[in-house]
Amino acid sequence: MSDTIEFYKNYSRRSKSPWDDAARVAMLWQPDTKQGIYLHIGAFGINGIGLSKAFQEKMPDGLQCQYLVFERLDIVMHVFAEEIQQYCIDNVSTKDFKEVFLLNQDAFFNDISKSYWQLAYDNYCKTN
Repeated sequence: MSDTIEFYKNYSRRSKSPWDDAARVAMLWQPDTKQGIYLHIGAFGINGIGLSKAFQEKMPDGLQCQYLVFERLDIVMHVFAEEIQQYCIDNVSTKDFKEVFLLNQDAFFNDISKSYWQLAYDNYCKTN
């Protein structure tokens, strides 16, 4: 298996996810373990998030599963913010990142975004 992965990949066949995906975005990928965090993209945007086994174990109780609905993306972003940010800076061109998120990596991973992700995480932990 390759040590690289496409940041954005259109599917040529049906995804294994529970959604009707057209593509996926590799938000974090570790070539040594082949583990990753992926956004599953449908016709109208993000369907959900896929997490490899090693990443599932780092999620809060109740969210330790392979597939999470898109409403939990902010929690995933909080838990893995530093790793995702570093991966996207080191491995994704600014052009490719902007084509998906309309912002460069610095703007996307700003302090306001991280505060929002923290708040979502805190609120989840308080109620679960």
